[in-house]
Amino acid sequence: MTVTLTSTSNFDKFVQVLIRKELEQELLPTLPHLQDTGAFVKATFVKGSNSTMRFLRIPHLTVTTNSGTVAAGTAPWLTEGVAPTAQALTFGYEEFTAYQAGQRVELSDLALDENPQDLMAAASVRVARQAAATIDEYVGRILAGGTNAVFAGSGNTVRTDVGSTDTLTGTLVRRVAQGLKLDSVPMFGDGTYHALVSPAVVFDFEEDESMGGWKAIGTYSSPGNILAGELGKYGGVRFQESANARSFAAGGAGSADIYSTIVFGPDFFAFGDWGNITTHYVAPGGHGDELAQVASIGWKCRIGAMLIDEAGPRYIRIESGASSI
Repeated sequence: MTVTLTSTSNFDKFVQVLIRKELEQELLPTLPHLQDTGAFVKATFVKGSNSTMRFLRIPHLTVTTNSGTVAAGTAPWLTEGVAPTAQALTFGYEEFTAYQAGQRVELSDLALDENPQDLMAAASVRVARQAAATIDEYVGRILAGGTNAVFAGSGNTVRTDVGSTDTLTGTLVRRVAQGLKLDSVPMFGDGTYHALVSPAVVFDFEEDESMGGWKAIGTYSSPGNILAGELGKYGGVRFQESANARSFAAGGAGSADIYSTIVFGPDFFAFGDWGNITTHYVAPGGHGDELAQVASIGWKCRIGAMLIDEAGPRYIRIESGASSI
């Protein structure tokens, strides 16, 4: 009698593909920091570099008008019949350290045989979810650690000044969008900035009387490509709601919980390429498991991220309180 076993050729590859498929699915709806919408630059692992992730940059050419004084032969003004001095492109890069992370579960032969559920499939789903959520959590912490922040409330300059009544307002959003424009931060291809917002601040935000320009996604004249978790648009900013938006428990005045709303343009942070994530399945048997009693399933990767060019960042983080539920 022919029996399909865990030792059957390519069985382990099938399980690994199953985990990978679930991992990709987990990224789509609920994990906001790693949705590939143009918010981040993909960095690649540099072999032999002690776990360095690197991404390349070609800076823009310098813009000058000679302080508005027209002078032939002084850039950018030309002398008739004379070619200007050629410029050279410059090449640069930024890099950051990545750290190895991974988790696994083990399933006994009896558990696999006697459990009424398909434990292997269930384990694949949960391992994939853990991998995606772990990476999203880590990247979210990196983004929340950036220094380009503003604080809700009158005169507040640090997180510990912000109280529960210092909520996110339409006025504050408009000022942040204006600041990004004044800093020449580019918009996304849809002509807006994007924002990640916690459900905790959405009620106060939508209740703000200055929010007359709020447009819910149901009222978009041309819905186009709706972002995962998108609530609507206001002040040139599209808002994505996610419980994974960062918060700072008891971090504000009077131990108020403080919530991060990060408003950003494209390529505001760098993250290691998803290609370095590997999934692993070890069938029962082998050294130390001679009676084929345990199967192992897990994931492994190098996690790393950084905010790009903190001297001229492409984001502003708003820290605010929220009304009690």
